[in-house]
Amino acid sequence: MSGYDLKQILDHSTAHFWHAHHSQIYTNLRQMEEEGLVTSQFIQEEGQPNRRIYHVTEMGKAALKGWLDRPMQEMSPIKEELLVRLFFSGQRESHQIIAELQHQRRLHLQRLKEYENITVRMGDEKKPIELERESRFWHATIQLGLRYEKAYLEWLDETIQMVESL
Repeated sequence: MSGYDLKQILDHSTAHFWHAHHSQIYTNLRQMEEEGLVTSQFIQEEGQPNRRIYHVTEMGKAALKGWLDRPMQEMSPIKEELLVRLFFSGQRESHQIIAELQHQRRLHLQRLKEYENITVRMGDEKKPIELERESRFWHATIQLGLRYEKAYLEWLDETIQMVESL
């Protein structure tokens, strides 16, 4: 598959918890090729740009398994721009803060609806026990996304009420 193909797959599978830019994907693919984890070949196509197609090597498969088997040593750091902005909002007008929080609420509500649509496409009417093994893990990531967005929306509503009461 090409870097473009990989980006399309990521956008339709893991983008709800791991966003990757084209530049990041191509940088990582080059590095992985240097390390022998993937190989590539150019495919010439008439009337279209040449494509570089990547293939995972046995060493690459072993590296992925090793990464999956290795316990995570620390939590991923939280980087939430809204929280930084809110932290320093003591000098801002309440209506500005509320407008920003309401905008974020619309964005998170939209993402919640996207997750709900994914669960429908995955067949959420099935209980996790009825799903295929791999689908159960996918289902678990969507469930966390749903819970996160619901909790975030609840926090936004509480914070909007707090700012309105100032």
